[in-house]
Amino acid sequence: MPKRLYWLLKTVNNLKRLLFYVFCVASTIEGIHGQEAYFNFSIDNDFFFVKDRYYSSGMFLQYGKEFKKASNDSLRRFEQWELGQEIYTPSIRLSEEVADYDYPYGGWLYLKYSRQKELTSNKQFEVGLQLGVTGDWSLGRYFQNTYHREVLGLRENAWVDQVPEAVHINLFAGYFYQKELIEQVQFQSHFYGRLGTQRTDIGARLGLNLGRASVLGLAANSRYFTTPGQGFYVGVDTSYIAHDYMTTASMFNDDAPFTVESIPFSLVVETGFALQGNKWKLLFLYKNRSPDNRLQPKKPHHLMTLFLSLFFD
Repeated sequence: MPKRLYWLLKTVNNLKRLLFYVFCVASTIEGIHGQEAYFNFSIDNDFFFVKDRYYSSGMFLQYGKEFKKASNDSLRRFEQWELGQEIYTPSIRLSEEVADYDYPYGGWLYLKYSRQKELTSNKQFEVGLQLGVTGDWSLGRYFQNTYHREVLGLRENAWVDQVPEAVHINLFAGYFYQKELIEQVQFQSHFYGRLGTQRTDIGARLGLNLGRASVLGLAANSRYFTTPGQGFYVGVDTSYIAHDYMTTASMFNDDAPFTVESIPFSLVVETGFALQGNKWKLLFLYKNRSPDNRLQPKKPHHLMTLFLSLFFD
């Protein structure tokens, strides 16, 4: 069997095992918390394209709940907690010569809290913060190399001159607007801004959702749209990045051993579909990302997102 096919099949098998553990955790949460809430587990990865480079992988656990409505207020409110980890890798991942790299090694581990409020039935506002760490504190090197060595049977990545260890805080806000153009065709938008030591950017996510189910929901808030069925989505996520610690490191010092020049304008083309039941939702989203820095080849980077949601009443 070709090595790449073996790698892919073994990864898929381990993903099934991981999803089983997620179901167990979600069932425990349901037993503890009985009000209207949800649990999300999602993975970003380029292993579907047998690649391991740039923004290589992300894993995210999210718990959210809807506040109880006041008798004189029909507008909905939500709060969300998210634990996430992102890992960044150069395309020549085994070399210990930094001159070969087109991206710094880096990990970003964070805890995020946000609140969302309806302004009208089709407009919402979100505000929140991220608190996290980079460098070896993020456990990025440990998780990636352990997975490569123990699960895939591959050599460990070099992780030479990764981004420095640091504590970060990001503040963010977002505005959401949805409009039904015709039956089962909805325009969705998300305008956002983030200010922090790890990342500072502004952007807009714009797209069309076709079908009864909402593919993206409201900023990954799976509890907002709960109509069973299926849906398809196509759109873009475009942003201006003023600062990105994962490429240029700190704005306040030059302690990073290796940095690259960022490309401030980013474009991600997205397409995907969702299947939703009364108690669950599955989402598959393909992302085509433009280069993050000027050392990368001009061709785009391909990622796939797998997303599982479980709803609790």
